[in-house]
Amino acid sequence: MTSAGPTAARRDGRPLLSLTIGVVAALLGLIPGLIGGGRLPLQNLWATQTLPEDMPFALLPVSQYYATSLLALLLIGGVLAGLGIRWANRRVPVAVWPAAAGVALVHAIAIMQTFGVLALGLGLGSGGARAALYFGGMLGGTVIAALLAQVGLRLTSRASVGPVALGVALAAVPLVSWVSYGVNAVTGPITQPPLLVELVRWLPAVIVGLALAWCGVQPLRRLGVWAAGLLALWLLPALFVAAQYGLGMRVLQGDIVEMAGASAQLFPLVLAEGGMPVLVAAVIGVVGVVVRAVASPQAPEAAVQAGAGPAAGAADGPAADDVREINTAT
Repeated sequence: MTSAGPTAARRDGRPLLSLTIGVVAALLGLIPGLIGGGRLPLQNLWATQTLPEDMPFALLPVSQYYATSLLALLLIGGVLAGLGIRWANRRVPVAVWPAAAGVALVHAIAIMQTFGVLALGLGLGSGGARAALYFGGMLGGTVIAALLAQVGLRLTSRASVGPVALGVALAAVPLVSWVSYGVNAVTGPITQPPLLVELVRWLPAVIVGLALAWCGVQPLRRLGVWAAGLLALWLLPALFVAAQYGLGMRVLQGDIVEMAGASAQLFPLVLAEGGMPVLVAAVIGVVGVVVRAVASPQAPEAAVQAGAGPAAGAADGPAADDVREINTAT
């Protein structure tokens, strides 16, 4: 009965606080899409000719031309919620499920509002098969992005360092898309600052490298986090560029096979140019691990001098992270 107490407290701990974290994080994730006024992007299949400034308000920028940005807006909300829960859990017991429900609630409202507006504008039901195919494809992709946000939340809310580092590494490329979308909403895509171009190229490598340095290599299973993080850093930018290229080819007029073929042709070309950021991330990770290894022997000595004893120094190690993960899993 006594041993079940902390687990039960963690599962039910402060649901209102957890729900608030989830809702706020999901709303923060949507902010870049709302900076420019939150208008739905121009649609090729819109029932009537409309100027960009006359497009209706929408919480999500649903368009084949903004597919990767749409993924980022939803995914980053989930990752922020997970990190918020992890931060809160270091102070008070906070359950994960209300935060997940809060993120899902915000995303569900955003999806329903946006696709309701889109259905009216497309004249769904009388707009033909292409309009229905476009609507269904964008809705399916958006729902998948919302589900990925839940995965990101679950990873980054964990007590163990390994899953959190993996979640941060996997979110590095979408995070830069999230930032660049917000900047473009202010400056306009044509006047994209040169600094933003360099940021898009190198910031994911820095984020992944720092996440891997924090993760470390002990226990050895954390090398799997290194492999997954570096592989994602190599593949995701090429996948984003290739997918956006295929989806944005208006000349193909919605031919899914041709669009997939165009993306498949571009993917290896972009992939071949993505090696340097991976190398930079690996170097940052290795240097960080070495620095921590050199500095760590001083920690037990300082603990003994402070009267804490050797056990205090062991309480913050990788093994302790895994023990806390077992004790606080929700």
